[in-house]
This record gives sequence, structure tokens and C-alpha cells, in this order.
Amino acid sequence: MAENRQEVIIAGSGAAGMLAALTLAKAGVPCVVLEKGTSIACSNAARAGGPSLAGTRLQREAGCLVEEEQLFRHMYRHSRGTVDAALLRNIVNEGSRVEELLLSGGIEMEVLEDSYGVGFRARQFMTTDIKDRWKRLQAALEAAGGRVELGVSVEELILEEGRVTGVRTVNQATGEKEDRYGAAVLIATGGYLGNPEMMREHFGEVTIGALGSPLSDGTGIKLVLSAGGRLEKNWGICANEFGGYNHKAKQRFSYSMRFAICGGLLVDRRGRRFMNEQYMSDQPLSLGGEMTLRAGVYYAVLDHAMYEGILRAQTLYEYYGRPKDWYVGKTTHDRPVPGQENMEQAIKEGYALRCDTLNEAAETWGLTELKQSVEAYNRACEMQRDERFGKAPFLLKPVKQAPFYVFEYEPSAWCTLGGVRTDDRCRALTAAYDVIPGLYVAGVDNGSCYCAPYYDTEGACLGVAFGSGIVAAEAIREDLELKSYS
Repeated sequence: MAENRQEVIIAGSGAAGMLAALTLAKAGVPCVVLEKGTSIACSNAARAGGPSLAGTRLQREAGCLVEEEQLFRHMYRHSRGTVDAALLRNIVNEGSRVEELLLSGGIEMEVLEDSYGVGFRARQFMTTDIKDRWKRLQAALEAAGGRVELGVSVEELILEEGRVTGVRTVNQATGEKEDRYGAAVLIATGGYLGNPEMMREHFGEVTIGALGSPLSDGTGIKLVLSAGGRLEKNWGICANEFGGYNHKAKQRFSYSMRFAICGGLLVDRRGRRFMNEQYMSDQPLSLGGEMTLRAGVYYAVLDHAMYEGILRAQTLYEYYGRPKDWYVGKTTHDRPVPGQENMEQAIKEGYALRCDTLNEAAETWGLTELKQSVEAYNRACEMQRDERFGKAPFLLKPVKQAPFYVFEYEPSAWCTLGGVRTDDRCRALTAAYDVIPGLYVAGVDNGSCYCAPYYDTEGACLGVAFGSGIVAAEAIREDLELKSYS
């Protein structure tokens, strides 16, 4: 039986787990990161673009400093009070430390423009090659005295007199089980995107394409519940901002997927228009993605004029006439769309249809109300006024000219949102709001710092994960110091 009761055990090598480990190791606290995957680069965080942060050196150097107060207020307002304000504040306040740990760990970054018009430049893009990022963090962690073990999953928590004192692990290669005791346990396993049962439980009988790691199977959340923890009430996804998704498609980000966010007509499985499509073109990560999640399956409907017009214009912003008041058009949709594959391939794969009449599409997919929806939409386009959902006039393009193009899409996600409840220091809580001694939760396993719909600040999911790792590590360190004096 392996035993090091002074070592902090961290389950998961993603953003939260690695920064928690670095924080602890640099403070002289022994720690080990246990990762179920066989590669240190298997987490979503290792492949993500970059975090949304506040108060950083790179922002100061670029002349676009985002104050902690500004970012906190923006995010908390977006959450409508559904997250723990004190916890979010603590996380946002760690932005400069997140940056310092990443930079000192060998990950280079640059400040990005404000892509979605939130009013500030908070996102810092990780320019270091994906295959090298987490290798460098691992090297920095080991240099500070921490450890990483790959191919080891945490299967159970060990409780002694109500306190979490260790974990039972399984070696993924040999199946060998081992009890490991430690000073504290941090759960940061990355959510439940890879668990179909949990996905159905929270979102229903719909297909949600997994763009992130399937290794995140909800184990961490279940572990906390087994120790007496309780679930938070926010359940959602960090949605795909690059277009649509269909499980039938062989190419994930093909040209035919772009019509989900082109601002054209979208209808649900009955053929009814169900949203202001500008939310998909302007806020696909957050509000737009949430709306498609509610529909489950949705369809983009274009006529020949729009399909060919976008191809000729090459960019959506150009196609819509470069409207001055379309901020996201200028920042996001004024670039050539890559991967214009043959339409025939999309049709062959079964998620696209080219037809002479809309009746063909209605019969193919059971879109019984498509005809009425298109007629109503065309009237709105003629009037240049969307009385039903309020879409901007410049995005109102009629669906009249045959042939017609219809694309079937499903929601997709980089990761899940929703998990267990913690206090403002990432300590796991019971249903009676009591702290579970020795147990901490960070990253998207922590339901108290992520709202649904997802934050509208690009890179927020990663920024909160990094920051929560530091918050959890500091809580662990302080609790261990207090315990040593008790």
C-alpha cells in the first residue's frame, strides 16, 4: 500500500490540475498529479486557444489592461447571479498569477483582439505549439518538486472519520488497484463530455458532438457525490464557435458546417424558426450554442442566391455588404472560409441536401412546418423587419431561388459545464453546506464558478479553470497550515 500522507493528490492534468500543482510545488507543498490518459497533452486545456484573464503584464504592454473589477463585473452580470460571486471574484483576481505560471512554465502568449464585442481584450492566446505546451508545464512542475503519473485513474475516495484522506487508483495498463493516502485531494477531471449517460441525464435524447476529450467521463463529479457532496444547478456546454456539427460528417470543420453561423435561416426538427440567428453568428460559444442545445437538431436553409453569393464574396462580412454596425462581422467573419469541399460529399454523407423545392427537404427530414416558416421569413426579409425575433435587417436574406440547400446540424461542445457545489475557496460542500474536510474541486467539475449559458468572454472556460486551480491550491495550503497547528 503506497502511502505519503504529506502529499496532495490531484486528479486530472488539465488547466486546473496543472496550475494547482505548480502553485503547491512552488510553495514547497509535495503534490502528485494523477492522469488517466497516457499523454500529458490529452486534456482540452493543452489544445485550447488561451484563457481570458485580468490584470496581466502582457495586457499592460499591449496598452489594453483589463482590470479585475471590470472582468468580474462583466462575468457576474452575465451569470445573472447563478454562480458563487465570492468564488468568481477570487478566481478572476488570480489572472496575473495564471499568466506568470504559464510564462515561467515556458508557454508563450499574446493578447488577442476583442472578437465578440464584450468591450475589452481579456483573452491571451497560447502561441506555443500544442504538442509542447503541457510537456513544458510538466517539466516546470517536476523542477519545482511536483510529480506527474500517467495512465492512472482515481476510482474511489478514501474517507476516515468524515475526512477525505486518500484515493483508490487503477493502473490503466495493468488493472492493478492501489490505495494512496495524502494530505488532501483535489478533483479536476474535466467534466462529463465523454459520459453518454450523464449527457442524456442533463440534456435529453440528443446528439451533442464531443469536440473535447472523451476521457472526461464524469468520474470526478461522482467521486465528490460519493463523499457526501451535492450538485450545483447550472448545466450547459462550452459550444463550438466554428460552425455546425453532424456525427455523419467525416470532416469536422468543413465548409458545409459554416452555414450554422452564417446568419441565415435556422429551423428546428419540425421546420419552425426558433431563434434570432444572429446569436449564432455573433455569440456561438454562449447564447447561440445554448439555443441550438434547446432545439437538439436544427437545419440551415439557404437558396441558390445565398449559397453562391457567399462563395463569390469569400467572406460573410463581404456578402452582407460590410455593414458598419456589425462588430462581429468585422472581427470574425471578414476572413476567407477554409475547406470549401465539394457539396456532393456533404450530400453523400447524409447531412446536406440540394433540392429544387423545399418540399423535398420537408419530406426528407420531416420538416412539416418548413413551408410556412420560409414564407414568414421571406415576408420579414421583404419588409427588412424581423418582428418575430428581432434579427438585424442586414442579415435578412430571402429564401426564394432554387436550387435550395439544407444542412442538418447537431449541437457540439468543447467541454461540459455543471458539476458539484463548493465554497468560495473550492472546498467541496455537503447538502447542508458543510465543508467536506480534505476535498477540493476545480475546473469544470466545479459547478459553482460556471454559468449556463456559458460566459460570453472568449476563453472564459480556460481562464476560470486555471484560476480555480490556484484558488484551490491556496486553500489547500492554508488548510494544511491550520491543521498542523491544531
